[in-house]
Amino acid sequence: MSDRQQQTAIAAAAEKEIHRSISQKIFGLVIVTALILAFSSILLAVVVFYREYQDFTGGQDAALPDSPHAELLKYILIYLVLMTVVTLIIALLMKRYAFRHIVQPIDEIALAASGYITDKSDGTLDETHFGELSIRSGDELEHLSLVLKDMELSMHKTMWNLERVTREKERISTELDLAERIQSHMLPSVFPPYPDRKELDIYASMDPAKEVGGDFYDFFLLDDDHLALVMADVSGKGIPAALFMMMARIMINSSAMDKNSLKDVLESVNRKICSNNADDMFVTVWLGVLTISTGHISAVNAGHEYPIIRGADGQFQLYKDRHSFVVGAMKETKYHEYELTLEKGGTLFLYTDGLPEASNAGNELFGTDMILDVLNTDPDAGSEELLSRMTSAVSVFVGDAPQFDDLTMMAVRLFDPE
Repeated sequence: MSDRQQQTAIAAAAEKEIHRSISQKIFGLVIVTALILAFSSILLAVVVFYREYQDFTGGQDAALPDSPHAELLKYILIYLVLMTVVTLIIALLMKRYAFRHIVQPIDEIALAASGYITDKSDGTLDETHFGELSIRSGDELEHLSLVLKDMELSMHKTMWNLERVTREKERISTELDLAERIQSHMLPSVFPPYPDRKELDIYASMDPAKEVGGDFYDFFLLDDDHLALVMADVSGKGIPAALFMMMARIMINSSAMDKNSLKDVLESVNRKICSNNADDMFVTVWLGVLTISTGHISAVNAGHEYPIIRGADGQFQLYKDRHSFVVGAMKETKYHEYELTLEKGGTLFLYTDGLPEASNAGNELFGTDMILDVLNTDPDAGSEELLSRMTSAVSVFVGDAPQFDDLTMMAVRLFDPE
């Protein structure tokens, strides 16, 4: 039996049970009333007969003459018949009144409830049921029907609001899915990105805390021997951060492709963002250019995390570079370049603060020490293997705790092409 059939059967059984119970009470009341009236009439008849008999006999124990006795008996019988008829008429009137003012309104309420349950099980509450009731009994049943009307109107309004909210959530979910796809497609996602360049091993990943994130990475060739590298983190999360992230990425990419100096790239981007930044958002950026043939790196760190670098045969170490101010906060900010070298066989590891600040249920941070421990477990691992191992380590450390921030990483390993 389906849910709808079960609900309908339950409603029908409830209606029948209510009707039977009310009918029993009403007819019981009628019977009791009839018995009381009959008993009263008989008692009254006995009293009248006794008084007539006393008057007729003069209080003596003499036998009644046939004629007066017969007249008195006839009078009593007529009186009893009239009282019985009156009792029956009263009983019928009470029954009719009870049916019209008690049983019938209850039947109407039960029928409306049955229709409401049926429509609810079908998922269609377009029609009104209790609203069509026209009970005018002037008692608790009329009050009950009015309460049920208000309940039905409230339920209709609630269902309509729920449907509207559900549609809105579905629309937002669809748009977020689309935004997530757009954002993921904007970032380099094909690996290896340069299959003909055997001297480069690059891998990157971004795991947003929400559907879309404010972190971004980027890499692109300026020419055959120069590779631009970007790792950035926008303030905030969600859609606003994602929009700001896409704008900042496009600006940095466009300015860097013009082969401006790195400090000029960030100063130009900073001025453009500050000129129209009503929400006071900003972005931390690590921007570098790797000379592939020599391993020389020119870089600018605008308030971002320290890079981690490994020599050809050494261990990963934190490179505490010189920090400049973030991009988008102060229009006249000046940025400073520095230089470092990535040896052949060495790896450059870049990340956002979502990695060291990943926390477990005890609010303990993953931290840079653990990052170095994971990287140095197998320093010779390829870029993809390094990121996979790091992601697994963070997942084990965090456990069931919710992800608080975007987790973005990039590893670049440089080989000797020979």
